[in-house]
Amino acid sequence: MSLHVQSIVDRTKNWVLRRLTQSTATRREEKKGLFYKAHDFNVNNANFIEADTYITKVTQVISSGKAVFELLEPYTCLDAAQDSSARYPPPRCHPGTRLKIRDRLMDWLCGDGVGWKMLWVRGFAGTGKSAVAQSFAESCDEKGRLGGSYFFSRTTGRNKLETVVPTLVSQLAACVPEYHSLIERRLARNPFLLRKSPPLQFRKLIVEPFAILQRQRPLEPIAIILDGLDECEGADAQLEILEMITNALRTNPDLPLRWLICSRPEPHLKDAFSKLTVCGREELIIDATCREDVEKYTRERITQIKDRFRKFTPTDWPPRAQLEELLDIISGLFVFASSCLNFIGDPKEADPKSQLDSLLNFMRRSKDVRSRNPLEALDLLYSRILENVPPTAFKAASQILAYMCYKNTIDEVGRLDSVQVLCNFLRLDQHTFYKAVHGLYSVMSIPEPEDAARLRLRFHHTSFQDFLLDPIRSGKFFVSKQMALMDIIESYVHWYETDVTCFHTQDGWHLYLHHMHDSLPGLPWASEDSQRSLSESITTFLDCGLVSVDIDEQNRVDVGLLSRLSDVDFRYWDAENVVRFAKYCRLDPSTSIIRIEPSSAMDHQLLEHFNIVIKYGIAKPSVFPLRSGFHGGIWIREYFFIGHGLKSIIVWRTQSPTSRWCFHSLRCDEAPTEAQISEYEDYLQGIEWDEEEAALEINT
Repeated sequence: MSLHVQSIVDRTKNWVLRRLTQSTATRREEKKGLFYKAHDFNVNNANFIEADTYITKVTQVISSGKAVFELLEPYTCLDAAQDSSARYPPPRCHPGTRLKIRDRLMDWLCGDGVGWKMLWVRGFAGTGKSAVAQSFAESCDEKGRLGGSYFFSRTTGRNKLETVVPTLVSQLAACVPEYHSLIERRLARNPFLLRKSPPLQFRKLIVEPFAILQRQRPLEPIAIILDGLDECEGADAQLEILEMITNALRTNPDLPLRWLICSRPEPHLKDAFSKLTVCGREELIIDATCREDVEKYTRERITQIKDRFRKFTPTDWPPRAQLEELLDIISGLFVFASSCLNFIGDPKEADPKSQLDSLLNFMRRSKDVRSRNPLEALDLLYSRILENVPPTAFKAASQILAYMCYKNTIDEVGRLDSVQVLCNFLRLDQHTFYKAVHGLYSVMSIPEPEDAARLRLRFHHTSFQDFLLDPIRSGKFFVSKQMALMDIIESYVHWYETDVTCFHTQDGWHLYLHHMHDSLPGLPWASEDSQRSLSESITTFLDCGLVSVDIDEQNRVDVGLLSRLSDVDFRYWDAENVVRFAKYCRLDPSTSIIRIEPSSAMDHQLLEHFNIVIKYGIAKPSVFPLRSGFHGGIWIREYFFIGHGLKSIIVWRTQSPTSRWCFHSLRCDEAPTEAQISEYEDYLQGIEWDEEEAALEINT
């Protein structure tokens, strides 16, 4: 007798109905969760929906036949796939180049021999690993043998371990129908699998399903490509991915999955691969074949450039001697060839002859350096490109490059991602932006003005970011974390003050975060049609920005920036955002914008207002630098002053051993209201504040 198995639709509907028909008592008990007895806090970017709406949504998702993909999507990074629009146009092998390694890879996947189940393709920066991986992925796709791919990139944020497995699962489900059905059932039985650890996800969503399918009916091997493993965030995460794969190969050697991993030969990866007996190895080196491929690529690109700018180039350009000199400089390095040719064919210069002359003259003067290492010559080219930025535009160019280098730290979600949003946030108009990036087309993808509202900036190759972040290689062009933070903080303070002083002066302790008001005034690059959306992007970043940035003493706001912020009006700032800003500051007597002791009549007035609210209870000055993170189990009430004159406020943090901290503030030009006093008293009762116990701990 066969058992009836409920469909995923039926199971989900039943689960929702059970939740909605629980007894009142049970439902009341369940409410004692994360927000039980909590108040005086903000929830940013939350989406709240009614139960009926949720039932409808669940039914629609599951009944659509696309349940797996919609369930997976929030956990994936689909931009990392080989055919994603975010990577278009992707780096790929120039026609007729890298044929030997491409043939070996295809033979590894499709050959008759058993062969390795995993293959490591290693090579130094610029040797064409990503191009080889992309071309191989496209060939596999044409043959119906591509299971999935993940092209890591730290410059674009495609580097998070937790997105790898869901991304691969989504692609595998799209290309293997039997696997799609199996995964649908697994996620129905355990919808929380997507919130589990990557190793558990890997085992439950990839290894076990394919082991089942292989026992039912052997499948042809399919390729899974992980390119740029060394760019996955953190060495531990990179090694964890390797461990997941090798464990699967040891315990399930018959899986129809072939793993191609491409990376630089970083020491920790070399050590890990040296211990693996289940992995083959290929190395991309600059040998005679590679030099021939680079020469072929260079000659054909020169022909394309000449054809594109035929009105500006002589028929006999370039002279044979110059072409041979260029090939000698490039030294068989694909990324160097690409960068040089991008420089020569810069569309904004539209003068290939002068660009080639300039490049060769510069390289001749640097002959001693470039003769030692082609990568050092690449650094020279990057320096030459940056030296061409006009002095009047260099500050704007530096701001843009700094954001791009530290975007994943400063703006992890990408709220400032499009060119136009970023420029407005940095207070750069269209003319200033394009003047700043005019000479950077050879190293960056820069959208035209009509596309600036939807497209983002992108480095052509990771080696340029590596150059900018290495002070030894880049010298005066080094982009420090301090520089990036200061630029962002200065613009953050400008736009936050603009927002609160124009639209939130009556909000008091509860800043209205929905921003249902007019557009921000003073946007430097906006039309009437775009003002609203640009303002929303900026205010969304203001509400959540700077939260995840880790800082140390060296990266705190310098005296110069503090002095420029001396006229900021903090009276309308949300207390928590004041603390976020103060976290980056150090106490400095020369500016005194932040103080822990009263230094004026205004400060003494603020202290009196504070004592009225806390009913002259225990409190002490804050300790700077302010601590990051939550420290539970202690009593805290500490304060500091910020701002000057009538624009200053007092901010304090309160916490009990059983609660998270909460922030409040008071203005010097307004006495605390009865409503504020009552609200703070209610808050203390809610966190079970004990004045005597707090005094004993705070005073010690």
